[in-house]
Amino acid sequence: MSDIETSLKSALDEHPEDWSIRILIADKMIERAALPEAVQLITEAPCAPETEAHLHRVVEIGGPASLAVVQSFVARNPTSAYGHEVLASVFESTGDLARAEEHRTVAMALAPSSFLPHQEEEMIPMEGAHLGPHVSGYSGAVESSGPPPPDFVAESFQEYETEVFSPEEPPRQRGTKATAILVAIAFHVAVALIAMLVVILPQARDEPEIVAAVIGPPAKKQEMQKKNVVKQTKKTSASSAAAAPLAQLMRANAMAKISLPNVTKTSKGPLGIGDADFGGGGFGSGGQGLGSGASFFGGTSTGQRFLFVLDHSGSMKKNQVDLRNAELEKALKSLKGVQYQVFLFAGGGYYAWDGWSVKRQGKLDNLVKGPGGSYLFKSVKGFGDYKFDGPESKLPKADWLPASAANVKNTMKIVKKDPLFGGTDWEVALNVAHVMDPPPDVIFFMADGTGGNSPPPILKVNAKYGKPPINMVAMQTTAGAKEFAEIAKKTKGSFTIVDKKGKPIDGFEYLKSPDKFKGRL
Repeated sequence: MSDIETSLKSALDEHPEDWSIRILIADKMIERAALPEAVQLITEAPCAPETEAHLHRVVEIGGPASLAVVQSFVARNPTSAYGHEVLASVFESTGDLARAEEHRTVAMALAPSSFLPHQEEEMIPMEGAHLGPHVSGYSGAVESSGPPPPDFVAESFQEYETEVFSPEEPPRQRGTKATAILVAIAFHVAVALIAMLVVILPQARDEPEIVAAVIGPPAKKQEMQKKNVVKQTKKTSASSAAAAPLAQLMRANAMAKISLPNVTKTSKGPLGIGDADFGGGGFGSGGQGLGSGASFFGGTSTGQRFLFVLDHSGSMKKNQVDLRNAELEKALKSLKGVQYQVFLFAGGGYYAWDGWSVKRQGKLDNLVKGPGGSYLFKSVKGFGDYKFDGPESKLPKADWLPASAANVKNTMKIVKKDPLFGGTDWEVALNVAHVMDPPPDVIFFMADGTGGNSPPPILKVNAKYGKPPINMVAMQTTAGAKEFAEIAKKTKGSFTIVDKKGKPIDGFEYLKSPDKFKGRL
């Protein structure tokens, strides 16, 4: 953590309601590849975002985990069409299509021309009572999350429901009155913001950011201020009014009419989100939905379903098991609004959940028992080669688990108490991983060596089941490094080697310059 980030956190402790500082800290966290920390900082905010621009960035960072924050914004800004549209998209990403439709209906009613410019006539309800259930549903959505909204929220909605969409008024009159109210509100807000701009702009442009105000003694502070002013000048030289409240409002309104960037699911860049994807269909337009970030030994990806395939073989040393468990617990606790599962493998494997177990059968075979039956993994050529005794359709499957605190606690209890067992076979473990229903969005795979597995069969199965990225982790070993790298590269995943102190090394960099990492392995 940098000095700047530390100083910003001190400032945020004093002003927890300042979203400008909060988002700046989150961006700093993302720069050092700490996406889960950034998501937690955003989603644990004690108050709603201040502006629609802040709301936009909140959802970019937090994905589905930002649901409660978006709801709090809408509760405090019930006439924000953009807020309702954002909330609808987040509900869509969590699978709550009914509530998504409620808020999208409200958004279209508040600003029909902004969201569906070619269907203006269809926006206006033909019967006044038609919109009533949607507004009522909205109130329930807000009340179901966090503390109840201020009294003025209920009053605003009551006035909105009775005056703008009164059943007695004909459709054309209701549309005219709604437009008039919105124009009046916009006019008064614009006048107020322009007045603020005129009064405070001369001082605000030369004032350094909060970073300079909380760092070090006076001499150091002065130096920081000079550097910061130079940086600020570069950003705003085109027009000093660009950062003014009125300009921010204009930019926020522009955001309501555009889609968020489309990106890929796996991140390998220094920002920790790189090409991260929050839905392939575009923000607020009915795409695949938003995703959440997960990080495991330096490999970071986004998605909605995360599968951790972890070595649980007898060759794992105690310190390696402890490292694995600590990192897994950290990764699972960081997940918000998504699903996960953990598969423990050796010669075959089973899920770290109630009702699953494994025991030796014969000399080398492993018999797995689960809620759906028994599964035999037979040794073919010793401990490094196992085959499932049955067709692919009969491979063991488990339900995806919501990433709740209770589920994570139970998973970790099983992972920590269950004894290691014999064998090491990547191929059969990853075969089981891919047949999850639905398939995983992201796979994190960790092993302490290779069982002689060849990448081509693994990659063939990966292609068959949607090509989810496989983030490969070699636990304190370089054995099988080329195989790790090939699987990671061809599935667009990451490759990490954990050194003897438990720190991650970029596996691709290691293969380029192994001498650079002497003494760490």
